[in-house]
Amino acid sequence: ATCGGADIRVWHARTMSELLRIQVPNLECNCIAFPASGNIVVSGWSDGRIRSFGPQSGNLQYVINDAHKLTGVGNSSGGVVPKNGVTSICPSNDCKRIISGGADGKVRVWAVSKGQQVMLASMQEHKGPISAICIKKD
Repeated sequence: ATCGGADIRVWHARTMSELLRIQVPNLECNCIAFPASGNIVVSGWSDGRIRSFGPQSGNLQYVINDAHKLTGVGNSSGGVVPKNGVTSICPSNDCKRIISGGADGKVRVWAVSKGQQVMLASMQEHKGPISAICIKKD
């Protein structure tokens, strides 16, 4: 799966053809994660929300509102933050937790299910936008 501008695209790896296009009008998708289980596409958006979609249907499964602030904290060189809201995302291997990073410099841990999304932790260790998150297998 890839994201760019206002859409997410799910691709067939062998044929390199587009299988599905998910769009959220007037917003920019900053990041996506497609876990090995293949049961969700988790995405971070410029409006500060995390959205989860079904990878075959494109149906919205859940939204985490106000996951990250819309205005970034700037960067160390004094430049303008190119992205707003959620800038990086990574689900746990079992997809029961999501770690998100934002333009606000915060890293947050979420417990997620289709019916409920709860923030477990919020960490402010970085001075600028979070650009990548990786989780060790265990």
